[in-house]
Amino acid sequence: MSKSNVKQMETNDRNQLAVIAQVLVGDLQEQALAESLTSLRESNREPNLPDLFRFADKWLKAPVPIVVAELWADFTQLISLHPEWGFVLIEGASIVDIPSFYAELNKVYMADENWKIGSLDGFDDLLYGGFGKVQEAKKHTIIWKDIDHSRAALGVTTTLAYYQEKLAANSPFNQTYFQQKLSDLQAGKGQTYFDIVAEIIQSHPKIDWIH
Repeated sequence: MSKSNVKQMETNDRNQLAVIAQVLVGDLQEQALAESLTSLRESNREPNLPDLFRFADKWLKAPVPIVVAELWADFTQLISLHPEWGFVLIEGASIVDIPSFYAELNKVYMADENWKIGSLDGFDDLLYGGFGKVQEAKKHTIIWKDIDHSRAALGVTTTLAYYQEKLAANSPFNQTYFQQKLSDLQAGKGQTYFDIVAEIIQSHPKIDWIH
């Protein structure tokens, strides 16, 4: 098989996995799932990726209606075996506050690193791809399940507490900056912590975000 055909197959496989991810987060109907699984099974029958074929074949034969939690678990395992594909799966329901947001990020991206990220600047740096699980991937896709839960957990209440912590006595942070951020949020025109996270992701045009 020529290099161009291999590349086309890889692109097709990745596109079909992205469709399955969209189904899992609730953006598409199950008909799209069946079509993507069929495409994956057909393109991986012989020489390509046997685990991808087995995944597709299993779920094409699964009883209807499909148990989404089981499909999500299998999909998560499949993606974790192939960081070179550049998919990361964020369990939004695991995020209940700022520390658990970073705990989820570190579980997903930094399991093989001997240090962890814990700040918005660190998250931004991570998305440039110089370190972390998908640093060698040609493309990078964030699949964020239960994002509404995360949005609420990192909403106004959490963000107010975050800014107030920055303004605590003897804080080393820029007091004027964080006081303005706090005032804006109290006036209903500021960004929540989730809004800032979303803005960081969207500032990286090479990253696809499925949610």
